[in-house]
Amino acid sequence: MTNCVRLVALATLFFACVMLLAAGTANASDVAPLNRYFKEIWTTRQGLPHNTVNSIAQTPEGYLWFTSWEGVARFNGNEFKIFGRDTTTGLPDVGTRASYLDQHGRLIIGGARGGLTTVKDGQWTPLVPVGVLINTIWVDQQNTMWIGTEGGGMFRQDADGTRQQWTMAQGLPSNTIYSFAKAPDNRIWIGTASGLVLWDHKQFTLVPTLRETPVFDLLNTENGLIIASENGVRRKVDDNFEFLHPQLQHVAVSKLLLDHQGCLWMGTVQQGIFRLSKRYGLEHLDAKQGMPSNRVLDIFEDKEQSIWIGTNGGLFRLRDAPFSTITTEQGLAGNYIRALLASENGDIWVGSSRGLSRYSPAQGQVVETVLPGESILSLAPMDQQRLLIGTYTAGVFVYEHGKTQLLADRNSGLISNEVRALLQDTDGSIWIGTAQGLAHWHDGKIDNLTTHDGLPGNFVVELLRCDDKMWIGTGTGIATYQNGKFSEMPIHQFDQAEYAFGFYPQPDKRLLWVATDRGLLRHRLDTDETTLIGRRNGLPFDKFFQLQIDGFGNIWMTSNRGILRFSEADANAVADGRIMTLASVLYGESDGMLSAQANGGSNPTMVESRDGTIWIATAMGVTSVRPQRLQLFAEHMPQVVVERITLDSEAVPLTDKLLVDAAVQRLEIQYAGLSFIMPTRLRYRTMLEGFDQEWRDKTGQNQVEYTNLAPGTYELYIQAANPGGGWSPSAKLTIVKQPFWWQTLPAKYMALASAILLIVGFTYWRTANLRRSEQYLLLQVASKTAELQRQAESLASANQEKSVLLDKLQQQTLALEVQAKQDSLTGLANRRAFDEHLLQEFTRAKRLEQPLTLAFIDIDHFKWINDKYSHSVGDKALIRLAKQLQLHCRAIDIAARWGGEEFSLLLPSTTTQQAVQICERLRIAVESMDCSDIATGLRLTVSIGLACSDDVAESWQQLNAADDALYRAKNNGRNRVESFV
Repeated sequence: MTNCVRLVALATLFFACVMLLAAGTANASDVAPLNRYFKEIWTTRQGLPHNTVNSIAQTPEGYLWFTSWEGVARFNGNEFKIFGRDTTTGLPDVGTRASYLDQHGRLIIGGARGGLTTVKDGQWTPLVPVGVLINTIWVDQQNTMWIGTEGGGMFRQDADGTRQQWTMAQGLPSNTIYSFAKAPDNRIWIGTASGLVLWDHKQFTLVPTLRETPVFDLLNTENGLIIASENGVRRKVDDNFEFLHPQLQHVAVSKLLLDHQGCLWMGTVQQGIFRLSKRYGLEHLDAKQGMPSNRVLDIFEDKEQSIWIGTNGGLFRLRDAPFSTITTEQGLAGNYIRALLASENGDIWVGSSRGLSRYSPAQGQVVETVLPGESILSLAPMDQQRLLIGTYTAGVFVYEHGKTQLLADRNSGLISNEVRALLQDTDGSIWIGTAQGLAHWHDGKIDNLTTHDGLPGNFVVELLRCDDKMWIGTGTGIATYQNGKFSEMPIHQFDQAEYAFGFYPQPDKRLLWVATDRGLLRHRLDTDETTLIGRRNGLPFDKFFQLQIDGFGNIWMTSNRGILRFSEADANAVADGRIMTLASVLYGESDGMLSAQANGGSNPTMVESRDGTIWIATAMGVTSVRPQRLQLFAEHMPQVVVERITLDSEAVPLTDKLLVDAAVQRLEIQYAGLSFIMPTRLRYRTMLEGFDQEWRDKTGQNQVEYTNLAPGTYELYIQAANPGGGWSPSAKLTIVKQPFWWQTLPAKYMALASAILLIVGFTYWRTANLRRSEQYLLLQVASKTAELQRQAESLASANQEKSVLLDKLQQQTLALEVQAKQDSLTGLANRRAFDEHLLQEFTRAKRLEQPLTLAFIDIDHFKWINDKYSHSVGDKALIRLAKQLQLHCRAIDIAARWGGEEFSLLLPSTTTQQAVQICERLRIAVESMDCSDIATGLRLTVSIGLACSDDVAESWQQLNAADDALYRAKNNGRNRVESFV
């Protein structure tokens, strides 16, 4: 009979667990094991007011709120803002313990001395204190607030402010209340220090099963009530209260959370945290695995599905970060990873400095370890059953069915035991790349090949079969092997590149990508054309090890300084010369990696598994990233909030409409995008309508500043976006800059009226004065008339001569002015005029914070043209180029002849990238000009150097920068456009 009872109990317990997790069945496959979550800790060192985090909440705009014994902390992802005992909050004591977000988006906060306050949309409203420490707050559907206290029993506050109290005198088993939960028929479950109580608004009914047991938290789920108590976690099944899991029967559980995937999180009083999921069962995490403390006070899941845990040792977060890392904690043989390989069944082979491990993502653990103690440098598949393993000191092994067998080492003829690359060829033979040359194993024999046989270098780090050739990456370049012969592919000309660390073929596109110590090479298999994408194109540094292209069209590259991601389409555009700069994102330790140092010099160090996950070998474990997950992160649009407004460095209250006094000279607005996944990577942009013509990029800045705004009404728009994602809805702020009294409309009318009166008065005075003079003038006219008549003819003649002379002088003056500022040969402005324009436009560009690009244009081999065809032909060539230059100028552009065969072009409001496109079109137009009418066989090309005002502080520095760029264009082969870098 006893055995039957036990079986029934176990069956019931199993059914309860299954039903509890049923809500997460749809997402079960996406649940990551608990030890794979990225862990982060905040304490007082990072800005918390106190290391004890009592409760956690998130308001609708996205802020996270934390209560502590030293005040309330509001978190925007980058910094905490502390609220304490002051007139703002109205709290009677700085200590706060409980928080609750009601259905209207109002955050209610309770704490020491019974303090109660609410905050919504940045406005605080204090409530009358209840006089005793508040443990918990709950608001029901009728907007009634229930307050549980420490020793003061239970309070109910209605919407109209009416308050009522219940204690042990009214039937409560204890005056200490920990939790509330809704029960059927408008009843309420109450967790107390002496058990679980059901209240039906008339009386308290104590649950016998939990008598005298402190009940810390209650959680309603679709499958019943979950109870966290001092003696484990129970679930209400009909009228029974059964233990949820046998391992938790004697664990004091303080908090409960059911996340969006149906996983049940359980915080404990002194044993850290547990999670119960359908896929992984019961998992445990405590201070030994990185928690700041084993005492859990609250658990919360935010809008971005991160798990926040409040402890008495700090704030702890677990998140499914873009990157997650597997280490020896999951069973790897070692943490320093040198080689990876994805198997057909989804497992990942991980070669470390201490052996080879087979990791199963499905099980979340290592399922096999071979060659323990050996440093693994390379891996390659042979077939579904066998695997090639290259080591640092022991040669090459073959793995099959859980066993390894030595294939080749120095004793059997291998040139070196340091094996960095492996490749099984189509004929079944094996190529072995070592630190001292290339070896070919076939039919049990080994042929060693070195630089004496045509290799560019003996340090072989990569092997690839592509396009009927074997491609070999070495420490001194690239070679191909075909039909028993080596052909060298030099790469030193690409910024002195030497190491070819990794290949990525795209045979369908006839492309081969190569990661080198000077950036990324793109090689066209059909034309053998190779192009470098390096630092001059926007890559943050030189050395990259391997690359992978994911299913979303992104290229991933590994380096010692993190993982770089950029668009494949953009990379091709840069390689084709259609754009100059490559936009990229660099990921590191803040994104979930334990170490940003990815390893290279061995192969492969980055692989893609069949589910699209990319795995990367690092100096601290295997890092994996799911591009599809990163895409979901990017699609999240963080809400933007204005956090601080200062007028002439003095803070003012936040408002949607800001009135700015006329005397204010500087306006500063600080803002934040409320996203907690990658807060340091958020992009920002702003536009002040009525001032800005377009959006201003503010990435990396959380504030915008304006000085000396003209009177008027402006609309400030602020947007944020995650890397690769869309822009969020705008945060809007209306700014009204008030005028001085003399700038107002009445003042202008008064000034106009005064001017009219002044004119009328002056006219009257002048008229009277003229009348008095009229009589005198008539007498003078009469006396002089005769004399004037006599002199009229001579004066007319003299006036005619004088007019002719003045016309000649005026023509000469105009000619001199034109000659002083115009080049006589081409009709363009001369250097003197251009210098004046440059100074004016440079000053204007700096004042308005707009780009100004200067281009120097020089005719290639002009001396040769003069020597071969004559100076007359050279002059005609200059005139022809000047006309072409005028054709490509906009109305705002300024072209000039700088001197000799050199011309200058000033491009206002033009960035370097835009100027490159303009000058490239000009260069092509010059190259395409038909000059046969000037001289047979004459062909003109130009070299162009660019410099932008954004890169210099003075105009003379811009001249020097453009001149340097021009010389670089000539030194790099002429007939090209170069910009200052």
